[in-house]
Amino acid sequence: MSPVRVAIIADSPQVRASLQALVEASPALRLAASAADAGMLADSLAGSAPDVIVIDVEPGASEAPKAGFDIEHVPSALVMLTDEADSEWILDALPGDAAAILPRNALPGEIVASIEAVAAGLYVLSPEILGRLLGARTPPRQTASGAPFETLTSREIEVLTMLAEGLGNKEIARQLDISDNTVKFHLAAIFGKLGATNRTEAVMLGMRHGFIMV
Repeated sequence: MSPVRVAIIADSPQVRASLQALVEASPALRLAASAADAGMLADSLAGSAPDVIVIDVEPGASEAPKAGFDIEHVPSALVMLTDEADSEWILDALPGDAAAILPRNALPGEIVASIEAVAAGLYVLSPEILGRLLGARTPPRQTASGAPFETLTSREIEVLTMLAEGLGNKEIARQLDISDNTVKFHLAAIFGKLGATNRTEAVMLGMRHGFIMV
């Protein structure tokens, strides 16, 4: 198999050099380009398309760098290194086909494995980030039967209410002005917190626990 062509975006020269060295040291990977931002990356690539783009998102960033998404034929495969994965703008920035979200202090082996995974069309989330995305750190409430469940955020209640109205993912995304990908993450969190296995069950449990009214 041909090596996975990797492009890197990192504002910090130190981080950029570290990621470059990591890619260059792996026989399964090949460095396509490396730059401080998306515009410089596009110039470096000169119209060619990497297989995977790795982005280092520094703390306090208000929006994700559009890592060459304007470059023609760039595949939707992204590895994002961030310590603020529960920010909704990060969910909106994820491509629909394949992505990885890792903490910025992820081990070299974890980063390499994630690059290879997204190149194969998979999603990769660290246990810590998965827990944050699904609201696993929210204190549980008690149901009438005594079984614990986790409270929903205001946005999750909005999504659940629209679910009860029979809206599909695309309509929910349009009304809330968020991406389809973000809707999927919210639904996964709702199902996990309520213990639901499908949309109908989530609505029924939401009504039972008073999250939505009819």
